[in-house]
Formats: sequence, C-alpha cells, structure tokens
Amino acid sequence: MRGLTTPLIVSNNVVGRTAQSQPGSSPGESAHWSSQARQAPFTDPQQTEIYMRHSFRAATSALALGLFAAGVVLSGAAMAQEPVIFVHGYSGSSSNFDAMAARFAASGYPRSKLYGFNYNSMMSSDRTSAASLNSFINSVRANNGNQPVSVIAHSNGGLVVRWQRAKLGGAAGMRRFITLGTPHKGTTSAYGCYSPACYDMRPGSSFITQLAGAGCDRSLWSANDGVILPARNAQCGVSVQTASVGHISMLTDASVYNQVRAQLP
Repeated sequence: MRGLTTPLIVSNNVVGRTAQSQPGSSPGESAHWSSQARQAPFTDPQQTEIYMRHSFRAATSALALGLFAAGVVLSGAAMAQEPVIFVHGYSGSSSNFDAMAARFAASGYPRSKLYGFNYNSMMSSDRTSAASLNSFINSVRANNGNQPVSVIAHSNGGLVVRWQRAKLGGAAGMRRFITLGTPHKGTTSAYGCYSPACYDMRPGSSFITQLAGAGCDRSLWSANDGVILPARNAQCGVSVQTASVGHISMLTDASVYNQVRAQLP
C-alpha cells in the first residue's frame, strides 16, 4: 500500500508526507487539505475545505517552523519506540496532524515511526474505511517487526478505528487507542450532511447502535467542542476532559498534546 515506505517525516521544517494528492485519493496517500471547520460544520464540505486549507495549514506550518528551528536529535531509546498512526476526521487528511506529529518528533519520538492514514471520508462509509485501515495497520506492523501500534484519531476517525478494533480484530495489535473529539454516541451536527459517513455519525444510527460502546480505550473531549453535540457524546472508555478548546483546536493545542503523549508507552 502506498505511503508505508514514506512515514511522516521532517521536511522543510514541516512534519508531513512528501507526496501530495487530492481528496478522494487512495487510503495511505497524502492529501494537503483539511477537516471540518468549527463554523457551520458538515453543512458545506467544499467551502469548509477552502476555509481550513488556509487557516489550519498556516497555523501548523508556523508551529512546526518554531519547533525545528534548532533541529532535533533522536536518542537510541527513542528508536525502540512503537509506531504511532494518526487517523483524521470527516473531510480531513493526515496533514491535520502536522502540529501534533511535529511535537512528537521534537520530543524525541522517531519520525520513522509516525504514520498518517488517509481515507475518503466524504464518499465511503465508516465500515469501508475501517477495512482499509485494518489493511494499513497490518502493513505498518509487518514493516516494523510486528510491533503493536498506538492510534490517535480525531473526530469521525475515532469511529473508523473503533469498528476496526471491535469488528475486525484490530484491538489485538493495538497498544493504545486515543480519540480526540470523536462522536462516540453520534452528533446532531451530522444531520446537516448526507454522505455515508454522515449517516454513520448520526445519533442512533445503525453504525452507532452496532458498536454499542465497543472498541473504546481512551477518549479526550472538550465541553466547548462546538461540533460534537452534545459534547458529552465524545466520551467513551476512559474519558478525560481537555482544556476548553474547540473541535479543530484539539489538534494543535499544546495541553491536549501533553495529555495524549502522557498516555502512550
């Protein structure tokens, strides 16, 4: 599968894959466009992408530039760490995690162990995306001596991972699974769009009902999420409340990163 030989790397002071692709690309490929904005989420995906392309990439590029101005030296102990896979949310891409991945690398985490999974969230159901994720994780593990992986997922990406864990046997190969602002019990915001993944995210959907709380591990949620409505629907498994940040800000907030990093081996 494309992308497995080019994990998230530091290039031109930005953590991200070197190849670029457009929305609708195959899972594992990189697409430098972004997930839903807090303003009018789900209602107009095309306008949302345009808005977030400028605001999110500008913020993460500035952060990464500061983190890597002095360079990063990796320790021998860091090289033994296990792979971390980032899974984006609805209408997003792995570039949404540039800021968080930059912080991982700056802390000494080997960038060869940081992977971003891309999937076509605006066209595929979460079940279909979970099957692609399962293949991706199996390939990552095979390329890393069958080590277990840790997965960090934002928004709808958390539902994709939960299905992979609960229905496709993925939990056995996963050390830690952390969700950020995931609509575990659905979100009323999803009534504003009509893609397969949007139907899956609606409260009481067959997808949510079939999961029935399965596949959770650790969930981070914010009372001021603004996209996951009501906010408590982002709680599942061991739930930890974050700082008072918005849905997209969870990806770049330093305190959220610290909470994520503290829960990884």
